[in-house]
Amino acid sequence: MSIDAATASPEWAYNLTAPFTFERVEDAVPVTPRSGELLVRLTAGAVCGSDLPFARGAMVPPLGHGTMGHPLHEVVGIVVQSEHPDFTSGDRVVGWATDWCALREQFVTRGDHVAKVRMDTSDAHATVAQSVACLLTVFGRLGSLEGKSVAIIGMGAFGLMTSVMAKERGASRIVGVDPVDRTDDIVGLPVDELARTTSRVWAASIADDDRPDIIFEMVGHQAATLADAMNAIAIGGTVVAYGVPDDDWYALPLRAFFRHNATLVTGVTLHHREMLELAQDYLIAHPEFAEHIVTDVFPVAQVEAAFRAAASPRPGQRKIVLTTG
Repeated sequence: MSIDAATASPEWAYNLTAPFTFERVEDAVPVTPRSGELLVRLTAGAVCGSDLPFARGAMVPPLGHGTMGHPLHEVVGIVVQSEHPDFTSGDRVVGWATDWCALREQFVTRGDHVAKVRMDTSDAHATVAQSVACLLTVFGRLGSLEGKSVAIIGMGAFGLMTSVMAKERGASRIVGVDPVDRTDDIVGLPVDELARTTSRVWAASIADDDRPDIIFEMVGHQAATLADAMNAIAIGGTVVAYGVPDDDWYALPLRAFFRHNATLVTGVTLHHREMLELAQDYLIAHPEFAEHIVTDVFPVAQVEAAFRAAASPRPGQRKIVLTTG
């Protein structure tokens, strides 16, 4: 992205100045799109677990410390200026903010990282399409789950969505693992058993006959829960490591995983527009899905409260969204 301070008017943006501390800047220098990019006015943005390591100071933004508008990347907005042939000014779009710098009045993103909104829903609920696109990427790698037993470590918003998609793909039994009481969160969802405990305790106590064929590690951002999944998997099973790693290197129980003849699967979304279209098809067919997942909507002025809430999971709290309206 580039800056054209001579022709653009100042706008508001947020700057992360300390862990979970955001400063509102009223005269931020605007950004302008280059070829293939869009300038988008933010209307809603969901707080993702992958944003939290940056918010607490554990990771430095790719563009450097103090990058204006960072971290926020799950977005809905209105195209203000288009340098991409598939979009025009006024289009409502959903998807990724390419540089994760959307915590500002207007942000720049690549045109192939968003899709036009086709859903008849609010901006807050429309943000769920980005999450669903990521999940569909992973499920596309797994194929049919017919007759497979599944465990999900971490029953937050993504874990809950995973239970529905796993059942739709044929999973025979689904166990959720989370120390937070998710009893009310799973009402109406295809979770057969809820283990209210840590993944370490669950993995250490599981009987051989109860080892799942597939374990989705949906906590992320540290190695511990992934290690527990690798220790708990059935012989010949598959562990799905979901989300963006926080470190280049993880220390994991490779010997046990090797002895279980298991497979580790990851999934990064490469074909953003294609997956967003599939995600919208899914949400149009399941209009109740986003309504169940989004529980907390904050005005953007309460960005600190939104990020702190996202970092402290509690019963009944699922997806947290910021809105500008």
